[in-house]
Amino acid sequence: MKQKNSDYTGGKGATDVFANFNASKMLGIHPVQGLLLRVIDKIQRIRSFTNDKELSVPNETVEDACDDIVNYAILAKAMLMEERSQIEQQVSKLPTGEEEIQAEKRMNVIGQNGNEGLHYKQTYAVGEGDMP
Repeated sequence: MKQKNSDYTGGKGATDVFANFNASKMLGIHPVQGLLLRVIDKIQRIRSFTNDKELSVPNETVEDACDDIVNYAILAKAMLMEERSQIEQQVSKLPTGEEEIQAEKRMNVIGQNGNEGLHYKQTYAVGEGDMP
């Protein structure tokens, strides 16, 4: 799998191990969905073999297609785990509880120092004058 990965992701110096799958983003397709399309290609290849009892490409066997499906499953799992980790990191950076109160206070202080457009939030009670 490592040898193929180097060929498909930009060579030995490449930094994105999922580069070939992430390229599907250019088409508005989630990388795992792009990967699943490749799995379908392999399934079709196996289906052709079971129907015709032979494959047209001589240097790839039906066993290779099965191995590819297993490798794609491993890659899909790794991609999904990485995506979940990135989401969890983003969520953990969001202010909560006391941090949110402190952030709001800091933003209000900024607004009081002449940067009125930077208020974190501003609320108006109904009937208390016009909103700006």
